[in-house]
Amino acid sequence: MITTVIAICGTLLGSGLTAFAAARTERRRSEAQERQQIREEAVRDRIQHRELRVEHRKWRRDRRQAAYQGLLDAAHEAEGAIWQLGRLTLEPFDQHRYDIRRGAAIDAVRATRRAADAVQLEGPADVAQFAAEYANAMDRNIEPPIEALMQLSKGPLSEDQRERYRSTASEANALVEGCRQRFVPAARHALDELINDVD
Repeated sequence: MITTVIAICGTLLGSGLTAFAAARTERRRSEAQERQQIREEAVRDRIQHRELRVEHRKWRRDRRQAAYQGLLDAAHEAEGAIWQLGRLTLEPFDQHRYDIRRGAAIDAVRATRRAADAVQLEGPADVAQFAAEYANAMDRNIEPPIEALMQLSKGPLSEDQRERYRSTASEANALVEGCRQRFVPAARHALDELINDVD
């Protein structure tokens, strides 16, 4: 009978130990699965964050590129309108033609200012600064033909007045060209930098 009790106790103890070991193993397996799920979620979160970052960088690059191209296009239009206005200095003064071309040139210069303001919003700071300088140079570029035409409205220009006009117009054009030469490489670098950050 004692042997039977000892056998029963041994069986119960063995079953208890087996159940305890099985529960412990199951708990460890469950904890390992939880840790694996946490790691997988962290990996998915990092991938999703990177994809969002890449998408945002591409969106930012597209916005900047549109703003930069907008400024270059507006400046090109303004230069053409200012050139057309300057051509009037070679002809007898015509108030109607002067008013039309002056209005077109002023509108084009204002469009350049608005385009430069768009670059201010898109940045970065150095490109925004060059854009502002570019727009300011365009403002100055319109002054020589307007001044010469105002003088022409009072009578034919003297050779001295013509020479002064050619000199100031040449300086203003050189200033515009210098600003473009600073703006374009800085803009290109800003666009390339956004793509490089994505890679």
